[in-house]
Amino acid sequence: MDINILSSLHSALILSAKLFIVIVALMIIYEFYEKSKLFEITQRYAKSPIEAIGISTNASITMIVGFILGITYGAGVLIKNAMENKMNKQDTILSAIFLSICHAVIEDTLIFVAVGANGFILFGIRFVMAIAVIIAIQKLFFKKRNI
Repeated sequence: MDINILSSLHSALILSAKLFIVIVALMIIYEFYEKSKLFEITQRYAKSPIEAIGISTNASITMIVGFILGITYGAGVLIKNAMENKMNKQDTILSAIFLSICHAVIEDTLIFVAVGANGFILFGIRFVMAIAVIIAIQKLFFKKRNI
């Protein structure tokens, strides 16, 4: 087995550059999206389900981005919104916990379906568990004291 360190390093640098381009492009798209009418429409439709589990509307976009694109992009939006004080501590913590359990549902589910898993069961369990944990944490910790 011949291991070529320079070839591996070159491949790793190429992959890193591609990932950098994708992440920067997504953040630029998000900045335009945040200023658009579509952002307001998305927030309006996400309001009821997000508030039903105890998270305010301010966190809805963070939840949607993380839910669809994954924890990395969702965390980026979460950190940005938290630093800009668009989300309070409770929403930040609950959003992070939700996204830790249920993130990238499209991508992850498709990967597991490709290897033979039942996508509906996989998605259902992740989604229900995330909601149940968020509701439990919200009731146990945030109703009694403020963080």
